[in-house]
Amino acid sequence: MPNINIEVPEEVHKKIKILSASKGISLKDIIIKTLEENLDEKRR
Repeated sequence: MPNINIEVPEEVHKKIKILSASKGISLKDIIIKTLEENLDEKRR
């Protein structure tokens, strides 16, 4: 799997961390799911 390194604003990182903790899934999984959902919306 390719790696992508990005910088995100601290507030965005904080929100993603809180969301992932509340759902019990990793930051990586939250980000991948969000990207996939956005890509699926674009295809419709």
